[in-house]
Amino acid sequence: MGVLGAGWVAGTANGATLSTGDAVTGTTPTTSGTTTSRTTSTTSGTTTSSSTGTYTDGTYTGATATHRFGSVTVTVTISGGKITNVTANVVNDGQGKSNQINSSAVPTIKSRVIAANSASVSTVSGATYTTGAYLTSLQSALSKAS
Repeated sequence: MGVLGAGWVAGTANGATLSTGDAVTGTTPTTSGTTTSRTTSTTSGTTTSSSTGTYTDGTYTGATATHRFGSVTVTVTISGGKITNVTANVVNDGQGKSNQINSSAVPTIKSRVIAANSASVSTVSGATYTTGAYLTSLQSALSKAS
């Protein structure tokens, strides 16, 4: 099954659309031949999974994370147990290239974090150092909200 098919199957409980309150329990084969269990349920249209956390409402600032070209300090706002806003204080080495990279990477990281409701997002291509520091500081903030 292709990636799109796998996403469709995972999002619709093996092709069956879920109604509010339905739950799906299944197993997923792994490369070692064993299977792992996963339970997903829906409530009022919102999907909750055992792999995502809920957070305590408030505003939390993470530890400053430094990298080769500067540092990042992230502040996260939690409302209704979800990440609703993320701001980052980015200090760079003053190089024009760093400014250019950060001006496009930081908004991209922010939107990915809010969409995922976690620090488990992919690295922004061309901004490996900034992404790593951003997510490290974010994780520090989220640990305070857990």
